[in-house]
Parts: sequence; structure tokens; C-alpha cells
Amino acid sequence: MSHEPGITQVSSPAAPHLDAAHPDFARWQRAAAQAQLRGELVCTLLAKDITLAGARVLDAGCGVGGTSIALRRHGAVVCAMDRSSARLEQLRAATDAIDVREGDLSSLPFGDADFDAVVLQDVIEHVADPARVLHEITRVLRPGGVLYLSTPNRDALPNLVADPHFGLPLASRKSRAQLRSVLRRHRPADAERDDIAQLLSARQLDALLRAAGLRWRYVNRAAAGMLFSRPETVVWSDLHLRAVRVLRRTGLWRPALAMVSDRPGVFNRWINPTWYVLARKDAS
Repeated sequence: MSHEPGITQVSSPAAPHLDAAHPDFARWQRAAAQAQLRGELVCTLLAKDITLAGARVLDAGCGVGGTSIALRRHGAVVCAMDRSSARLEQLRAATDAIDVREGDLSSLPFGDADFDAVVLQDVIEHVADPARVLHEITRVLRPGGVLYLSTPNRDALPNLVADPHFGLPLASRKSRAQLRSVLRRHRPADAERDDIAQLLSARQLDALLRAAGLRWRYVNRAAAGMLFSRPETVVWSDLHLRAVRVLRRTGLWRPALAMVSDRPGVFNRWINPTWYVLARKDAS
């Protein structure tokens, strides 16, 4: 795909908000460098429900802006919002074609029904009040507008063995206060963060989306299809990329893909480590 005029690749791995002394520095570098690739997954899934060209899209909790840039390349009119000025500076340095805002997702500085779509990519588990954030997102969505949401599954066996943020066993089911206590012993560099992830269960996610007035569905099979066709759009660690290559080489990707379900039930409650969701605001 050709590049949009005025938009450059966010290719520098040394994002300005990363602390080189932090034990997770290398992992953060890799994630920042591949942010635009992962944004392509969001575009593919969101395009199932809306036409991206000309759509007004809010990238809520945009980080370094990889998904915002991917959306812009697909023709969307993008507003990127994050609370980190350092992350936003990197996005501003990459493009002047995106409206970049610093702010709090629990109090969005937009009018009612301002957006055709909102992206909440791996963010909901980090906010202090997810119900309030989803209420605000529903408010700024037009009737019939779409929310894309991805988030790790609190109860998935892989996340119980090693949670996706800190790699600690059973950490995924702990409250923030409990996890902070664990981190002080095992990962002190992370213990005082104010955005420590508190993962949701399938029932909690369903209740939050319904309370916000959103009708939702899983789109996990489409994400899994991308995993095996364009793995860098879904995973970025060497371990996960090697695992995908093994599955593809041995042909085991076919039964693995067949196991992925978009229905509520055992797979999405206990097995699936990350949910991919599209949710629509009622059109009335």
C-alpha cells in the first residue's frame, strides 16, 4: 500500500517515552517499532462493520500512534488521543495528517455523536473506571457507530500461567492492589505505575458493554486468520512468531484455527488469551 503524503513510518525503536534502564525496555522497543503493523489488524477487523475511507475515527489510548497512522492510510479522518505527552510527540513527529489530543478517556473533550468509530486497543484493562470510559465512548459515537475493542482474558489458561503484562503466574486474576503488592516483590520498577492492568472476565466484559448501551460480538476468527497470514499484525515477540512459523510449517495452523470461536462459551471463557470485539451503538 502506498504511503499517505505527510505520513512517515514510526520506525525508530527508541520511542521517547521509554526508559532505557527499565527491565522491559527491549520488549517496549519492539512493540513500538511494530505498532503500525498491529494497526493493520485493527483496520481489517473494523472494516467488517464500517467503510474506513472518510470515516471519523477516534483512536482512544493511541500510544505511539501506529494504529492511528494505519487508519489514516486507509482513508479515515483520525483523532488520536492519549494521556502521555511523550508518546504523542512521537506521533506528531511522524505525521501532520492526524488530529492529536492529550487527555483523559473518562472525560472526552468531544461532542455527542462526533465519531463513526472508536478504537480501544488493549486499553480498557489499564483504566481506573472502565464503565465510565465506555459510557464516554458511547456518548461520542454516532447512532450505529462502531467500537473496536481488544483486551486480554483474565481467566484464560495461558494468562493464568503467565499474565500478558508481567509474565507472572496467577497475576491475571489479582486486583490492582494485590498485583501492586506482588510487583513490589518481583517487579519493583512496575509497582508504582498508575495504569497497572486489571484484566476482565468474559462476564465482566459483557456486563460493561451492555451497560454502556453497546451490542457486541467477538471477531476472534478473523484475527486468528490474520495471525496465520500476516503474523506480525497480531504478535511481535520472537517466541510467538517462532510458534506461528512452526504451526504453519507443520500444517497444525488449520486445526488451531478451527478451534477459535466467535461464540460465548468454553473457548472464550477459559482458553482464548485475547478477545477481539466489535460493538455497535444502537441506531435509534
